[in-house]
Amino acid sequence: MQALAKCFVYTGVVSYEALIRPDGLGATIIRDFANPEEIAAVLAESKNPEKVDWHDSHDTYENQRGLTIVQNHYSYALKLSAGDQTPFDAIPSTVALCRRTQRFINSLSPIFPSLADWQPDELSLHLYDDQDVGLSKHRDTLRFTGLIAIIAIDGTCDLAITHNDEEIPILIEPGDLSLLRAPGLIDCDTEVRPEHSVQNLRTPTRLSMMLRANNRPTEAIKGFHFNNWHP
Repeated sequence: MQALAKCFVYTGVVSYEALIRPDGLGATIIRDFANPEEIAAVLAESKNPEKVDWHDSHDTYENQRGLTIVQNHYSYALKLSAGDQTPFDAIPSTVALCRRTQRFINSLSPIFPSLADWQPDELSLHLYDDQDVGLSKHRDTLRFTGLIAIIAIDGTCDLAITHNDEEIPILIEPGDLSLLRAPGLIDCDTEVRPEHSVQNLRTPTRLSMMLRANNRPTEAIKGFHFNNWHP
């Protein structure tokens, strides 16, 4: 299982195979995407209460598929396409990493044409604080398109991908960029979204930054709190 996980982890490149094939893992990890200076700057902004106002997002609920979802984290989410944009002025390093990640994803358009105009609708920070389960197994909703990008900022955990009924844990460390396949990335009639979870923290907490594009940007997301936008 660990050997299989290593097949989808890369340094500085993307496994197109893992994302293109409908029967593939649907996720790829790029090691050390964010450099130590970027990581330190984003971490410092996240720890400043004058810059980041954490929202308690701990919850247990049943999703539309009838799965019990457990989430053990605090969040700070900002809408990029609407709402009060002044909070971004307080976190310039976080915004800079967001924009660099967007440019990188756009640069994948020769392989994935749908990513040429990919633009995140939200930027969110997630601070996990449970060593066993940070976020239980789930798929991101259909409204999020192309790719979902998650940059690890602090702490170490497993990103567990369920593939062919087998749970494949992939060790995620600060600086790693996880790319998860979302609708519209490839032309396929089958389910393309990888089922995944955040678990097995090796550190007291784990901090990540997530970017998602949204094809229904004016609609609220049930159970998701934006600090700068209230529809």
